[in-house]
Amino acid sequence: MGKMHRWVVIVAFLIIIICGWIAVSTIFMEKKDIVVPSVVGTQLIDAVDLLQSRGLLAKVDKIDSPERADTVISQNIPEGVKVAKGKVLLIKVSKGGSIVPIPDVRGMKFEEGIKRLSEAGFKVDKVMRVTDKLKPAGSIIAQNPAAPQTVAANAMVSIIVSLGSDGEGSFVLVPDLIGLDIESAKKAIEKSDLSIGVTNESPSASTSEGTVLSTSPRKGASVPAGTTINITVSRALRANEMSSERPPMDNQNKEREEVVRKIVIKESAPVKIPLKTDSNIPADKKTELKVVEKGASVELVPVSSEKTNKSESEAKVETLLTDANKQKKTAKIRYQTPPLSKPLSLKIEMRDSSGIKIIKEGTAKSGEYISLDVPYIGASTVMITLGGDLVWQDRFN
Repeated sequence: MGKMHRWVVIVAFLIIIICGWIAVSTIFMEKKDIVVPSVVGTQLIDAVDLLQSRGLLAKVDKIDSPERADTVISQNIPEGVKVAKGKVLLIKVSKGGSIVPIPDVRGMKFEEGIKRLSEAGFKVDKVMRVTDKLKPAGSIIAQNPAAPQTVAANAMVSIIVSLGSDGEGSFVLVPDLIGLDIESAKKAIEKSDLSIGVTNESPSASTSEGTVLSTSPRKGASVPAGTTINITVSRALRANEMSSERPPMDNQNKEREEVVRKIVIKESAPVKIPLKTDSNIPADKKTELKVVEKGASVELVPVSSEKTNKSESEAKVETLLTDANKQKKTAKIRYQTPPLSKPLSLKIEMRDSSGIKIIKEGTAKSGEYISLDVPYIGASTVMITLGGDLVWQDRFN
């Protein structure tokens, strides 16, 4: 009985060894008898059909390329290599369109770099500003995608701009150029660390030729150093040409008054007309008149009103509230933290006519985007510190 039991154990052990060998052979010792064909340069549908006919599978990765859409650009296993049946090949296929080399704008001034990218057909997606002790304020430190390389023609580009060593040199105010001649205006632009842009002309009857009428951006605007300033200057009127300037307000009122007085009224319903009245009209009804038609003439007569005038104190309160609302503005704060190895402390402060206030304080993560709309009075300065260092500053007027 013991001998029989021993034989059973031996046979079972042999069966286990044989099954294990078969399993290992099946998994690790596949027969590599399929020769990989070349599919580079063929259309996607033809490449997949060819691979499937050989017992192979395909994984498709579409990329930007100047080649025709759906053309196979490359394959991860070269032609002629023997593989097992069912092997998966990675093939890269063209999306179509075009790819172009991206220009290197590092070291350029902010405005110059934006112009260079625009000329090459690219648009700037994000602009980050950081303090840099080595790079001058307003210069571009880095870009993404980086150069040299070829990318899709419609790719968006992100850039990092230096704020200088103290973090305050990136933005400048557009000087007041109105009334200056062209040469004086250009000198003022260059002195303010800005660039001269397009000079447009506008007909004017009241201003001497070559005088600056307006600027874009407008005077007092806070812009990055190197920003292009476009100016509009006056020129003499040509034959049968009207001036583009609006007449002074006094002249406008006189013209309007003259037109109103010549209107023929068909109805005698009371009408409010904001005109200065004669001295014989009661003071409390000077702004409410009605037009009465008498034959071919028209007369303005006061409309009786039982409304009581607002008290002087109420009028003063209303004026103060109106002035306060006019002074209140909104600062649009947009900032994205640069790549960080760990979260850093973040603090956003605003200084305006009412004093200094903390807008946001906490911890910022890598790449975190901050968007705040904060009301302020008068002019304000917004400062952002990251990890204790000033990384962003802007002025709002």
